[in-house]
Amino acid sequence: MKQYGVRVLTIIFICTGLGLAILTLFQVWQVEANGGVPALTYLGERGTYNVGEGYNFIIKSYSPFRFEFAPGPTYKTNGNQRVWSVLGDATPPEPVAHSSRPIGPVEEGCVVDFATIDDDEDDRLSYFLLDGQVIYTMGQGMTTRGRLVIPYNGFLSYQTEDSIGIFLNVCDKKVTLTPTPTLTPTETLPPTATPTMTITPTATLTGTITATVTATSTPVVLTPTAEPDIATETPTPSPTPTQEPRLPSCLRINFDVSGDEARRGLYIAQEVGGRYLAGWEADDGWKDSGWFYDIDITFPAVYAQVLYYHGPDVEPVYLKIVNPAPDTDYGWLARGQCHALEVAWP
Repeated sequence: MKQYGVRVLTIIFICTGLGLAILTLFQVWQVEANGGVPALTYLGERGTYNVGEGYNFIIKSYSPFRFEFAPGPTYKTNGNQRVWSVLGDATPPEPVAHSSRPIGPVEEGCVVDFATIDDDEDDRLSYFLLDGQVIYTMGQGMTTRGRLVIPYNGFLSYQTEDSIGIFLNVCDKKVTLTPTPTLTPTETLPPTATPTMTITPTATLTGTITATVTATSTPVVLTPTAEPDIATETPTPSPTPTQEPRLPSCLRINFDVSGDEARRGLYIAQEVGGRYLAGWEADDGWKDSGWFYDIDITFPAVYAQVLYYHGPDVEPVYLKIVNPAPDTDYGWLARGQCHALEVAWP
């Protein structure tokens, strides 16, 4: 069961001669994202750390290697401990070091959500196996998150090459996997056919413009191709295309790649064009918003921007995207995928 907390913060500014200005900021967070996989942010190693209301800490210690929970709002490390913030209460993950761990039998369509912490970025990869075969390689970093769908019935396990902590949510939900339909052409135009198409657009500006375009098309013979790794015993062509499910997207706003840090204020992720996606109210020195889930985007894939507001009635600062979509300066999001918007100050 997904659990959400919503905080509404109203800030009132009284300015001489300007009257009353009211700014309402909405912050939505996930206490438990996807049934027990918490929202985590890496804070650092050694030192004293402070978090906001509702946040606590996950601590990595050595001798022996272990993860522990510590309540907020302040934690001072003992030695070379590493520290993460976690929203709400969370059971610390079991430490896993260079080993294989069984999960159990799973069915086709089972959804597995996971988060890892303390996976150094090197050649020591961790991955999921189904009946001993690798089906998914986990990302690396101080905090990572992912999702996989089980392709067929089998026994699930995972293998780690580094010393990490992992949060797992297995088969809390299930999807129905359906092969992509293959359309078979039923008619081929003869080589001598030259269809003529007449388009008459009419636009009213200061007058009426009428244009007639005659296009000659060259017939193309379609050759159906089978989807890889999908066995279809008796394919049945359908004259009506099947609409794909409108899967949600998820995002995070992250300063880790750029090496910058957040400044106190409100960060808004939006589609290029202005459609609101998510808001993050950050404090000085924060690096990562954590994941925002179940975001509906306008198209299967969209360009995205991140705006920063340091107060009311101000012009936003457009942050630089350091992992942009090809040939653009914009970030991107896609349905059914989680993607970080890596940002830097302009």
